[in-house]
Amino acid sequence: MPENTDDIPQRASFGFDADFGDLSSVKPTGAPKPKPAPKAVKATPRKAKPKPAVKKAQDALADRLAKSQGFTSREAAPVLMKKRRRVQHDEPVDQLSIRGPVRVLNGFIDFCEENKLSYWEGMEQLVAQAK
Repeated sequence: MPENTDDIPQRASFGFDADFGDLSSVKPTGAPKPKPAPKAVKATPRKAKPKPAVKKAQDALADRLAKSQGFTSREAAPVLMKKRRRVQHDEPVDQLSIRGPVRVLNGFIDFCEENKLSYWEGMEQLVAQAK
């Protein structure tokens, strides 16, 4: 044991020692009460509240003013999905994914676009030319 009490390290004090220094007199209050189970709620779709006529007129005026000053809307435009044609193949089909230099892949893509070929058709044509 150190002979001098100055050699004993003291606990840091943050100003709460008077309130929380000795907690030996605090007794546990028991187990916490269980929370009641949440009630099942039916999810109903919310309907957008109609805007009052004044608000609609203000919005329309603001839109016209913004358009006259050259501003464009940042609201999402409706997305029009391009209808894709489905190609029915009369032979088994597989998939190939390749990595390569950008200049080579861009060259291949340009070749397919210039000749109006799909990638597999372009590859088929290039393989046939290489034979």
